[in-house]
Amino acid sequence: MGKNKKNTKNKVKSKKKINIFSRIIGIIFNILLIVFLGLLIYMDVLPTKYFSIIVSALVVIAIIINLILFIPKVKTKLKVPANFFAVVFSAVFALGINYLYNTVDFLDNITSSGYQVENYYVVVLDNETFFKIEDLKGYKMGIHVTENDTYKKARKKLEEKVKTKNTDYEDTTKLANDLLEENVDAIFISESYKAHLDEEKEGFEGKTKILDTISIKTKTKDIAKEVEVTEESFNIYISGIDTFGTISSVSRSDVNMIVTVNPNTHEILLTSIPRDYYVQLSGTKGLKDKLTHAGIYGVNKSIKTLEELLDIEINYYVKVNFTTVVDIVDVIGGVDVYSDKSFRSYTDSSVYVKKGNNHFNGKQALAFSRERYAYKEGDRHRVKNQQDVLTAIMNKVLSSKTIISKYNSLLNTLEGSFQTNMNMDNITSLVKKQIDSMPSWTIVSQSVNGTDKQAYTHSYPGQQLYVMEPDMETVKAAKVKIEEVLNKKK
Repeated sequence: MGKNKKNTKNKVKSKKKINIFSRIIGIIFNILLIVFLGLLIYMDVLPTKYFSIIVSALVVIAIIINLILFIPKVKTKLKVPANFFAVVFSAVFALGINYLYNTVDFLDNITSSGYQVENYYVVVLDNETFFKIEDLKGYKMGIHVTENDTYKKARKKLEEKVKTKNTDYEDTTKLANDLLEENVDAIFISESYKAHLDEEKEGFEGKTKILDTISIKTKTKDIAKEVEVTEESFNIYISGIDTFGTISSVSRSDVNMIVTVNPNTHEILLTSIPRDYYVQLSGTKGLKDKLTHAGIYGVNKSIKTLEELLDIEINYYVKVNFTTVVDIVDVIGGVDVYSDKSFRSYTDSSVYVKKGNNHFNGKQALAFSRERYAYKEGDRHRVKNQQDVLTAIMNKVLSSKTIISKYNSLLNTLEGSFQTNMNMDNITSLVKKQIDSMPSWTIVSQSVNGTDKQAYTHSYPGQQLYVMEPDMETVKAAKVKIEEVLNKKK
């Protein structure tokens, strides 16, 4: 008799513990469910038909689980499996919340960066004379004077840091020569112009070092031309700047591509314009310039210059840099790209590309996409290499295995090296439409062409540089094709 009472008492205690455990599990389950559904509603990427099915199913499951977990009189043999399923669903919700939160955070960051950063360097000879900027007090400083709005702010900050004997220069070649010949002890120059000297002035990069950096952050004017992206055709400017690090940096644009999207016919046209195209920069008179130099004055200058060249309207831009390529390729485990010849990279001598199929890591993929000196066609062939690398990245990223296993890593990688002025609603609308109908897209590419020559440029008037004189017939043909894709009906 006493034994039966003890067993009954133990059963009551056991059931009480299970009920308490069930309530805790139930509370966690409900909190995670609410957060998951809230993020799903906020993102609005699921078409109504799928969203309704998912929500209906989750509501039914939640009702059943809650009835079992929170009603004390329900038998233990039902509570145990209910607890199990509640834990499983909670884990699924937690994983989903992680993915959705990271996606929202990523989209918010890449679409809200309404500023740009321009770096100015204090450059000295790479010897043992100067170790910090204060060491330059009283010495000769050559200062490159530019028309950029940030220049005056940067110069003021420089003068607050150290007092030097200043000489103004407009010609960067003379500025570099005077430093190398020790006519001045240091020079003050923007990151973009220094990159040009590193490339064009033999020995400059190896014989000099950056002693100090002054960064000027400014707000940018948003010149997006909004359209209903799921219903109307639009153009996107892809700008690949020639820097590592933060995407907000102002620098030359090495990759210049117009992506024309027709959401009704599901066509995409890629129009590539060589970096050395000799064009009139928007808002300037006199000397023309390389298209890549438009990036020195900000992405808006590049957009306006291309709009005037092609006589089209550009709705949005997407900005990437060297870091984007390197990090993405490394995160996805490399890409396979075919090369039609063997060469050692000019921009990175440690990279050797063989003729045939190559498996590239990030560093190798970047070197391959930047190469032009190994080809007779120069920049024309580089455009093709860039398209091949981008295609390989897209194919790898969009494979189900990669997108699932590397999703968070990809978002983290892109967040700091990817920027667009397309708003989050437009991006999620495009995703929603793609999920809804799953259309297959036709992707076609074209390039404009020109003639090689040497010429003086607006940004570097003191020396002749290699440029490509536009073949206006190819420019007109490119415009016609863009208009054709934009205006094509379903």
